[in-house]
Amino acid sequence: MPKKDIKYTQISLKDKPKAETVIVKGTITREQRELIQKLVGTIGSNEQDVVGKILTLWLYNEGFLKMKKGK
Repeated sequence: MPKKDIKYTQISLKDKPKAETVIVKGTITREQRELIQKLVGTIGSNEQDVVGKILTLWLYNEGFLKMKKGK
């Protein structure tokens, strides 16, 4: 990788603020867990990642995240 690309990556990471996160716990059925496990590797790297992406997509579809972004 050329030095120019490395410097650009390091600069962009410093300028981009990290999202503040929290842990959310919930209960799912065994069938739901099996479905989530089948999605690991397709839409996420682990179960937690898959569930987080599903929730984010659902919030966008319902319009909750669009309203917040517009304000």
